[in-house]
Amino acid sequence: MTRRNTPGSLSLMARLWLLIGRLLKRLLLLALVLVLVALGGFAWFVLWPVQGMAPLEPVDELVYLDQGWNSDDRQTYYYTPQGTSMPQGASLGAVRYDWFVHLRLPFSEQRLADPEHLRRYRFLVDPAPTPQNPDRLPVGFTRHFDAQIGEEVLDITCAACHSGQLHYNHGGKSYALRVDGGQAMHALTDSARGQFAPMLLASLAYTAVNPLKFDQFAQDVLGSRYPAGKAQLRTNLWTSLQHFLSDPQNNPLKHLYPVEEGYGRTDALGRIGNTVFGDHLVEQNLQVGSAPVSYPYLWNIWKFDWVQYNGSVAQPLARNIGEALGVGARLPLLSDTGAPLPASERFRSSVRVPDLVRIEGRLQELRPPVWPESVFGPVDQGLATTGRELFVENCQGCHGPHEVSRARQQANAPLKPSSALEWRIEVVPLEHVGTDPAAAQGFLERHYDLSPTGLTDADLEKTLRPLLYRQLVREVRYRLHEVIRLREQQEQPVDDLPLILAAYPSETAEATIPQPTFDAIGQALAALPGSLPRVPDAAAGAPDPLDCDLDCQTVALLWHLAHGQAQADASLEALDVHRLSEGEALGVTGVMIKNRYYQDHGIGYAQQQCLEGFGTLDLPQQVAGYKPRPLAGVWATPPFLHNGSVPSIDQLLSPPESRDTRFLLGSRQYDPEHLGYLVVRADDASGEERGFWFDTSREGNGNGGHAFSADPELWARHQAAPDEYPLPSGVIGPLLSQHQRMALLEYLKIHRDSPTTPTGYQATDCGLVSGVL
Repeated sequence: MTRRNTPGSLSLMARLWLLIGRLLKRLLLLALVLVLVALGGFAWFVLWPVQGMAPLEPVDELVYLDQGWNSDDRQTYYYTPQGTSMPQGASLGAVRYDWFVHLRLPFSEQRLADPEHLRRYRFLVDPAPTPQNPDRLPVGFTRHFDAQIGEEVLDITCAACHSGQLHYNHGGKSYALRVDGGQAMHALTDSARGQFAPMLLASLAYTAVNPLKFDQFAQDVLGSRYPAGKAQLRTNLWTSLQHFLSDPQNNPLKHLYPVEEGYGRTDALGRIGNTVFGDHLVEQNLQVGSAPVSYPYLWNIWKFDWVQYNGSVAQPLARNIGEALGVGARLPLLSDTGAPLPASERFRSSVRVPDLVRIEGRLQELRPPVWPESVFGPVDQGLATTGRELFVENCQGCHGPHEVSRARQQANAPLKPSSALEWRIEVVPLEHVGTDPAAAQGFLERHYDLSPTGLTDADLEKTLRPLLYRQLVREVRYRLHEVIRLREQQEQPVDDLPLILAAYPSETAEATIPQPTFDAIGQALAALPGSLPRVPDAAAGAPDPLDCDLDCQTVALLWHLAHGQAQADASLEALDVHRLSEGEALGVTGVMIKNRYYQDHGIGYAQQQCLEGFGTLDLPQQVAGYKPRPLAGVWATPPFLHNGSVPSIDQLLSPPESRDTRFLLGSRQYDPEHLGYLVVRADDASGEERGFWFDTSREGNGNGGHAFSADPELWARHQAAPDEYPLPSGVIGPLLSQHQRMALLEYLKIHRDSPTTPTGYQATDCGLVSGVL
């Protein structure tokens, strides 16, 4: 009879091995379950339909609106690289261009970069390849050579976010009308399931872990170098994945962007600050961004004295460098061990300054779109005439454009050929316009510590003092010119003032205060007949209203003579490298990037002024408000307000309480009657709709303010005595009838901002063609 071993009859060692075997079996089973769960979760993440993803929009014909560009202009704008990479600022971990072209979707043989697939994300893909875009990538997707890794990397340009498209069905055809320089519809920075960024990461990860998928990927990417380069390719792919996963902005647990951005929006300034000072510097600088904004349209912005929704940036090159940094230009600020770089190596970036100048040159020749009557229907000229009168009465005072005097243009942008190309943009305070305050307030409230770079307060002072002094010297010359002009206009004596102006020092690279000239101006003013107006103290600032008469200009001149230098010195003294506002931090970083570039390439002062944009100074403005920009072509840029919270201009001209509070975004179908997207309201939804539901009750998404809602009695009193009868916060005009709204809408279809760009105007290349750079 065979004796059967029981656990009790086994030796201690045998029982131990039996226990280990059972434990291993259970661990293997658990591991298998975990793998299956992970695989199932991954499959769900990739394959399960996403209600937030809008369906593909079929198009029969693409129409380029009349904006003064030819195909070469478009190709330059669409596919000129600016020095960015994905993930943001990566080099060793950057997504290579060839990877992106050949990468295939998980559980599919379809390429991620297939035009039909990328159109699902609302990227714009042109009908045919071109020499500049041989692989038919979306508008704004291009490549540049990264010398550090010896390969071409994927480069996202400004065109990706600042090119729009409107769809309309007419005569049995579906038209797509391209709006160059308009607002994009995609959700490039949105990390919600089904959107582009998560799908890119999922495709990279699946390729890395699936041997068959990776082998096909390696053959596609390497070509004749397969299989020799396969091992290094695998290493590079894992390095890229590590960069994506280690980027703190990609960590959902940090909740840096609690307000879903959805289609056509991003928290632009917040993301730029987090990328530059969080990703590139220290994680402690990361700030919560809860104020997504629409991508602003770009025609005519080169004429504005201030850009960004909050009017915070003046200089074109500073604007474009900031945009490139936000998208992913590389800016090493620390060593691999977290130490500051040597002073001689700081602020050397991957930003391609010559290419930014080329892009800016094309934008200077871009015109507002012309209403396409052949598609959208003819304009009712009689109704538009009525609308023009209403526009002048109710809109032009804020939206302008306000052409400046020649003297002011010489102070702001001295290299512009005329004052007709310099428009003054006022920032309207939040309490007046009443629109959602989150974006403007966030810009003022966020602060960053730049001391880990090795910078000191003395470095900040050395960098910014020349700009502040140069600004003062220009301002005094401008005010002196205006005082002379207005006194002569009123036939008042000017005595020695014209002689002093004629001898005013020319601007040079050395920014110094010409104190003898300032003293002479003060003495000449004091010698004029009559008493001089009282000068406000330094804290009050110099007056600068749109309409500045002789007394106003005289006070401003005297204020700058008395307080200008002390005020500049005080602002420098107040800077703390450990706690800089967002405007200060981005401003000084941009200046140092440019200075490093100029030093590396031996670029002199005169050419610097050209590259930066007409000699405009790079000094930020920090105001709690939003700018009312000129409105030519505004009909082509839905949705409206800075945060995209109003789907049509018709609703924007209506009282806020009548505006939709929840509507669907994702379709580009245009409504030529109400000038906006066709609205799918929450109340009318069937539950089958796919897209992003814009909820105006969320923080940063408010749709109030900019209200034409004053009753006739209040409006009449306000018109007669505005100081005695101010309008409530957020109310800017009278209640408009439906006929008046329709008349304004009809006029906005044909409104052109005046003065227009001169026929034949060509942007300068600042010496690029001659090979100076």
